[in-house]
Amino acid sequence: MLNSINTKNPGLFFFLKDYNPIINNSIKNNKWETIACPVCDNDSFSDLFVKREEPFVRCNNCSLVLINPRPEYEEIKKTYDNDYSRDYAKKDKTKLKRSLKRVNLVKRNFGSEGRWLDVGCSAGFVVKAASQCGFNAYGVDVEPWGINYGNTELGLNNLSVGLLENQAYPNEFFNVISLYDVIEHVPDLNTLAKELKRILAPNGVIDIVTPDIGHFRVTKPLSDWKEIKPSEHLYYFDKTTLNKLFSNHGLFITKKRFGLKASMKVCIQHII
Repeated sequence: MLNSINTKNPGLFFFLKDYNPIINNSIKNNKWETIACPVCDNDSFSDLFVKREEPFVRCNNCSLVLINPRPEYEEIKKTYDNDYSRDYAKKDKTKLKRSLKRVNLVKRNFGSEGRWLDVGCSAGFVVKAASQCGFNAYGVDVEPWGINYGNTELGLNNLSVGLLENQAYPNEFFNVISLYDVIEHVPDLNTLAKELKRILAPNGVIDIVTPDIGHFRVTKPLSDWKEIKPSEHLYYFDKTTLNKLFSNHGLFITKKRFGLKASMKVCIQHII
């Protein structure tokens, strides 16, 4: 196994290719990219394990765990097809019930009202729940089938297909922005965080749920944890690394909710 890698070493790609036959076969068949740590911009990593031909590493500076190198975005995007959204929509009653709980919790804790944006909205259940709770609700997702379902089956109007940063929402437009099981999938974390900062109202709140690698119930060895999902979950945060990512963009964690599942539930707001 590889002990450490340096993303600025021009020979890294070829070293990896020659070093491990599993990685070698995968790189031959797909387009791959190597990145610096999106949290601290460090370029040195220690290897952890390889799963389904993808190398999982830990940043030697901030300890973020991520897939690196990884398939390029167009390869990753193929994992979110119509079947993914259809399976999600089959659980409509359960998803809407959970969404209502999440929306009401934010509303109680922050007295929120106004506009709500759900990033990675899939079939639109959080958008529907926010609408039912009095918000002017919006949603965005990269997968068209879910957006069409939300429009036709849930009667939603403010749904868009594509990346958040391509939607051109006005500055300080949203009072609440939710990302439920989304941020771990996003290829460009800093572009996302910058855009969230721009469109969040001065007293607004970002509600995030993501797997928590620092949780006491994370399976050991780490490679057996159910949240280790090659080409899907690109990053594995704890509170420190997630807060560091957002603090780089003038946002910080103001509230963390306890949960028995290995999932991190946090609220993020502007640094005042």
